[in-house]
Amino acid sequence: MADKQMMMNRRHFMKLAAFAAGTAGFAANMPFARAQQRAQEPESPIHLALNMSKVANNEESFRLMHKVGPRVCITTATHPGFVGFQANIQTGILPLAGRYGGGKVHMEKELNPIRNYQYTMWKRWEDHDDFHMQQFDRIFELCGSCLDMVIEGPWEPVYRVVKAKMPSVRSMGQITDLATDIQKGKELIRFATPQRCVAMAEHAVMPGRENVFEEGAIATMEALSDSTGFLGYMILKQIGVCALGSFMLDPASMAEALETLGANPPKNPKPLFNTPEAMPSPPEYLIHSEWDAPEMAQLGFAKVLVNHRIRKIHDDGVMQYLIRGPYIMFFQPMMEEPGWRSFLS
Repeated sequence: MADKQMMMNRRHFMKLAAFAAGTAGFAANMPFARAQQRAQEPESPIHLALNMSKVANNEESFRLMHKVGPRVCITTATHPGFVGFQANIQTGILPLAGRYGGGKVHMEKELNPIRNYQYTMWKRWEDHDDFHMQQFDRIFELCGSCLDMVIEGPWEPVYRVVKAKMPSVRSMGQITDLATDIQKGKELIRFATPQRCVAMAEHAVMPGRENVFEEGAIATMEALSDSTGFLGYMILKQIGVCALGSFMLDPASMAEALETLGANPPKNPKPLFNTPEAMPSPPEYLIHSEWDAPEMAQLGFAKVLVNHRIRKIHDDGVMQYLIRGPYIMFFQPMMEEPGWRSFLS
C-alpha cells in the first residue's frame, strides 16, 4: 500500500512539474513577458524609428519623394516629443572583400528596387506611437499618394541608443565655430561634405550575448573613429516595431485601407500589435556611421580586415557573437533636421 501511495505521489509530482514547465514556456511568449523584457532595457537619451521601404528606382519615385516627403516631415514635426529626422536613399553596399561580390559602393542606377530609409527621432518611443495614432488620417493620405512606387514595406522598427558620438553637422563655412567647440571640450569635431555618406550595418546577435557584443561594437567603432573621413556613429538596439508605422492594422481596417487611394482612411484603425511585442529574437542591432564619402567609408571599414589591432577587436568583440551580419549598406541623406544630434553629443 505504501509503495502504491509513493508511486501516486511521484506521478502527481511529475504532472505538476510538466504543467509548470509548459506554463513557463507559454508565458515566455505572452505580451506581459515581452513587456517585462522591454522594461529591463536601459534608458536611452532618444529613441529612433526607422521607416524602411523598397521603392522603384525611377524618376517618378524621386518626384514623389520630393513632393510628399516635406509634407510628412512637417506633419511629424508638429507632434510633442519629436526631436528630428533624417531621410536617406540607398546608393550602394560594401562588397566586403568579395563576400558580396555582386555589389558595389556606387549602385545608384543599378539598384532596383532601392531602399528608402527614413529616421524620425523622439524623446520616448511612446511619443512616436502616439504620433501615428493622432495623425493617422493625415499620414495615411500622404503615404497613400505614393504607394505606386512601393515594392516592399513600410516596416518601422524602433531603436534605443546603446552608444553614440554624433556631432552637429557643420560645413566648411562654419569653420569659425571650431574655436568655440574646442573651448567647450568637444571630443569629436567634424565637418560634413556634400558627398556625406551614411553607412548602416545590420547585425543579429546570439541571445544572451548582447552585453559583450555591445562592448565589442563600441570598442570597434572607437577604433575606427580615427579613420580618414569618419564623422560619427550610433549603436542602436531594436526594441520593437511600430505597427501603425508599418501599416499593420487590424483585419477590418486593413481591408478598408485597400478600398481607397488615400482620401478615405479606415474609420477606427487599431495597431495589430504593441511596439514592445515585436522585439526581435535573436536581438538585432543597427550600427549607423557617417563618413565624408562612400569611398572613405570603404577604406575605414577595411581596417577590420587589414589592421591587426582593429581586426582583433572586431573578431573577438563582434564577429564571434553574430548569428547574421555584418551587412553594410551606403545611403545619401536627402533631408535632415539635425536637432536630435544635440541629445547625443
